Amino acid sequence: MKGMMEAVIKTKAAPKNMEFTTVPIPEITPDQVLVQIKASGICGTDHSLYHWNEAIANSYKLQFPSIFGHEFSGVIAEVGSRVQGMNVGERVTVNPILYCGQCSYCAEGIINICDNRPFLGTDYDGGFAQYVAVRAQNIIKLPDSVSFKSGALMEPLCVAIHAVERAKPQFGETAVVVGPGAIGLLMLLVLKNMGVGKVIVTGSGVDKDRLVTAKELGADYTINIDEQDPVTAVKDLTGGRGADVIFDAAGHHSVVQQAVQMVAKHGKIAVTGLPSKASELMMTPIAMREISIIGNRAYEQKTWFQAAKMIEGGLDVEPIGTHTLPLKDWEKGMELLDKRQGLRVILQP
Repeated sequence: MKGMMEAVIKTKAAPKNMEFTTVPIPEITPDQVLVQIKASGICGTDHSLYHWNEAIANSYKLQFPSIFGHEFSGVIAEVGSRVQGMNVGERVTVNPILYCGQCSYCAEGIINICDNRPFLGTDYDGGFAQYVAVRAQNIIKLPDSVSFKSGALMEPLCVAIHAVERAKPQFGETAVVVGPGAIGLLMLLVLKNMGVGKVIVTGSGVDKDRLVTAKELGADYTINIDEQDPVTAVKDLTGGRGADVIFDAAGHHSVVQQAVQMVAKHGKIAVTGLPSKASELMMTPIAMREISIIGNRAYEQKTWFQAAKMIEGGLDVEPIGTHTLPLKDWEKGMELLDKRQGLRVILQP
């Protein structure tokens, strides 16, 4: 498909330097499909790259001009000559991890830690545009009952599902989610959906509105750590035992240190947040109390099908998409995130 499309591009490696413009519609290879984007979420990574956080930028091989955005859904607009089983007009979302399919980790199905995993929306152009070229194996078809907005929220939902699946909380246990951002609140939804006993969500003073949202989404308790000590509060809510599982969705270096104090014996700490500084941990209580620390990165391919089934089965993720804006108003979306207003901003090309 030849022609021009609207897109938001990052022009150079410096803070801001993004603009709404027109660029050529990407040409697809025989193994790709062209997706016409209907909804695209602004992730924390996109926000960090907009402000040019060096630590995050150095994790990718960015080339300029670059089109960000890795949480999106849409319809197939064109199908490559070698692609089978996909048709123009089908509703889809996209796994942005371009896993190699050849390393030992891919052979085990754990594509999230593939040895060679470039990423749509960073290493290759992504979803802040009207169209994107995607290799066919990364396409996930959307059930008819799943909206484009929910389809754009499936990527962060997959992050939450994968973390919960790796931590394996049991029925009736108590879980703490640290950090009431989009990922943390999606973890809350997944935990409540699977029958965990109590879910406690913690946040700081700037998260007051998000803690209210957590209550609305089913949190049994919320803790503002600027008003009460979270370790004492969690111990009080669990009869002195501590929480069985703690999810770090905040990405602050203090979280795991705090979690060691509030987790029960034989408990688990699941780390999804990515701190910019090192955490200092005394290993003795971790050994003596048999605490497990579990790292979680992204999702596996199967997670996408789990996410689709959960949404189709009634899991409502749409409250996480708090703002919807036309693509040309992308800068307003970044400003909302600057002010910690809302959770996910959805852009509509």
